[in-house]
Amino acid sequence: MINKWKLLIRILPLVAVVVVIALVRDYVLHIPGIIEFSEVSPLLSAMALILGFMLAGVLTDYKESEKMPGEIATTLETLGDTVRIVIAINKEADVSEFEPKYRALVATVEDWFMQRVGVDQCYARLEDFRQVVETMTAAAGVSYTIRGLGEMHNLRRLITRVDVISRTSFIPVGYALMDLLVGTTLGLLLISNYKTPMAEYFLISLFSLIYIYLDRLIRDVDAPFAYSSHTNVVSSAEVDPYPLRDYRRRLEGR
Repeated sequence: MINKWKLLIRILPLVAVVVVIALVRDYVLHIPGIIEFSEVSPLLSAMALILGFMLAGVLTDYKESEKMPGEIATTLETLGDTVRIVIAINKEADVSEFEPKYRALVATVEDWFMQRVGVDQCYARLEDFRQVVETMTAAAGVSYTIRGLGEMHNLRRLITRVDVISRTSFIPVGYALMDLLVGTTLGLLLISNYKTPMAEYFLISLFSLIYIYLDRLIRDVDAPFAYSSHTNVVSSAEVDPYPLRDYRRRLEGR
């Protein structure tokens, strides 16, 4: 439950800094506002449009990313079924390395997905497992090799897609504009003139919270696989990798 509040808790110190600046302006420096709050309204509308555009853009990739752990786990499990069938009906080939290499592939893919190893190791394990697929022809017939190569293709495609999403961001120039508008809006809020002190601190706190929160949320949603390599805890904006975790756990417990 606390995951959904983690981002909000993380930005509260930034909001507090903005409010403290407003207090210093009023009660230490005694600098009066130079514009009326009503004059800032057009900029607030522009901020809503930019933030909505950025959030809609990153959500497209995020919805696709939500499917990736399940699809990778399903592809690995199908490969595992193929390996076990080939071992069961083996004619004369040496299949002693089939199961260990398959388990090593699953472990490496899950470790890579959770940011514990690099993608190069993932591709290296795929190359090792390709030797297993090539041996399936002698063990059980060419149809199993074709099936294994098809599942390897699906797995490689999914790994490449996750890697691309992890390494790229949504329209970098859009982030530059968003940062400029957020900073400008906060600055204008701090130099605006309000009818009452209560309205001043309420509006500054509210708009600071909204804009800083949305700015950080968009960045977090744009990095759906940014897991910490030192912990298994998933933040509120990261895709839950439980299908891949659960499959590895089942495989190791078999």
